[in-house]
Amino acid sequence: MRQLEYFLAVVDHGGFNRAAKALYIAQPSLSQAIRNLEKELAGPLFHRIGRRVVLTDAGHALIEPARQVIRSVEVAQASVASVRGCCAAAWPSPRCRRRRWSR
Repeated sequence: MRQLEYFLAVVDHGGFNRAAKALYIAQPSLSQAIRNLEKELAGPLFHRIGRRVVLTDAGHALIEPARQVIRSVEVAQASVASVRGCCAAAWPSPRCRRRRWSR
């Protein structure tokens, strides 16, 4: 899922450098994650033109499914959190962690 979040950040921010800054990660780490995703999907998602990136047809095709996956995971997290009575954040607050492990 993280790779899809990274992919969408590159799409939404218009490039690797801006996406890396928005994600608070190093640009080489972001590039490596995207390369790994491209290997998993067996094709390039971006044309790399100098310092610019342009989506390939495969990249365009991935945008909406990637957004759906992210939304589905957020719904799943919120559903589980509501049953527990905790926050729906990907990283639960310390209060939620204490409650979960203190039983």
